[in-house]
Amino acid sequence: MICYNFNMGNYVLRYSLITLGIALIDIAYVVVTVPYGIINGGVTSFSMILSRLPITDAWPVWVWVTIVTIVLALLCALFLGKDMFVASLFSCIVGIGTFNSFTFAVPDVVYDLLFSFGRIGSNPILPVGTAMELILAAVVVGIGYYLCLSNRATAVGMDTIAMILHKRNENIPVAYAMYAINIIVLLLGLYTYGLKCVIMGIAFAGIQAFTLNTLLKADEKKTKPHQQ
Repeated sequence: MICYNFNMGNYVLRYSLITLGIALIDIAYVVVTVPYGIINGGVTSFSMILSRLPITDAWPVWVWVTIVTIVLALLCALFLGKDMFVASLFSCIVGIGTFNSFTFAVPDVVYDLLFSFGRIGSNPILPVGTAMELILAAVVVGIGYYLCLSNRATAVGMDTIAMILHKRNENIPVAYAMYAINIIVLLLGLYTYGLKCVIMGIAFAGIQAFTLNTLLKADEKKTKPHQQ
């Protein structure tokens, strides 16, 4: 993890990197995962599933997103400490702002270009272009989560639960705990969104977890010599 002294420069750097991480996650969601209907196991995906299940379909997606986010923020406050909670609350506010901003700011021509590129290739199930966009988006989301976690914040998503599990047992890698949680969400989505969305989501979550784990491992190698 990155170490900080208590000065304004480090404070600004920390929150700037958290903002960048959230922005990367949201731009990948807005321009790739949402248009292609990829259920990748995050809070938004979980809320989409809840809004379609017979027991919980009385409330729309945005209500479930709000409820789940509040619950995760409370869990962060209870189990991860004040500093992590404050930074995570900041990332939550930034996330809402950036997601909505990208949703309305990205012009239609960008989506048209992405869909045109996505149709490259002859595979009717997953064209080459779509596969490349999925891989790139998953890598970008992994980098975004890394920027949040390495600066002692969560994105107030499933990474919150992964961080709690890691804190309870350091042998549980954060990235792969997130992957396991995402797979559980994806399996729930099998009922409401079908097999193709789940397969794409599993691939997306796997690439995201690999990217995040690689960056966190590199961070650990850098900090270990200083801790000895």
